[in-house]
Amino acid sequence: MSFYNPFQNLELRIPEVYRDEIERFCQTQPGGGSRPSPEDSPFERQIDIWFLAVCLGARSAKRTPVARSQSHRFITGELLSRDPHRIELLELLAISFTKDPWIIERPSEIMNLANDLAATGLPQVLEMLNDGNAKPIWNLSDRLIELFPLGAPSD
Repeated sequence: MSFYNPFQNLELRIPEVYRDEIERFCQTQPGGGSRPSPEDSPFERQIDIWFLAVCLGARSAKRTPVARSQSHRFITGELLSRDPHRIELLELLAISFTKDPWIIERPSEIMNLANDLAATGLPQVLEMLNDGNAKPIWNLSDRLIELFPLGAPSD
């Protein structure tokens, strides 16, 4: 697949309430400034923390709709062209979540689902980053290993 991105012009959104904390844990700083340490800011880009939040939201099988006025568009789906595997994963996740294989013909519904799932998963991600006595990257790693033990069968 040379170029396929049905999410090209769609908005990736995060709840405004988490915006500052998400920016703190990302190495790219929208307001400029020096690049923080990966130990303190383990996510290179906001899309990376958003995607983990989508996955955790899907794992909990719960959508958290956020009003547009209470959310922040941090990027458009154009960025997904750089990571085509994420496009496929979002489509597969939407099919699994909705049990509707034809949802792939409705990319805006998929993105709405992804944004809702991210809103569900973001508090979990932020808790993982903050919960512990170590630097955020180690807190997150420890919690993810607890959630998904290596070599253990999945739920």
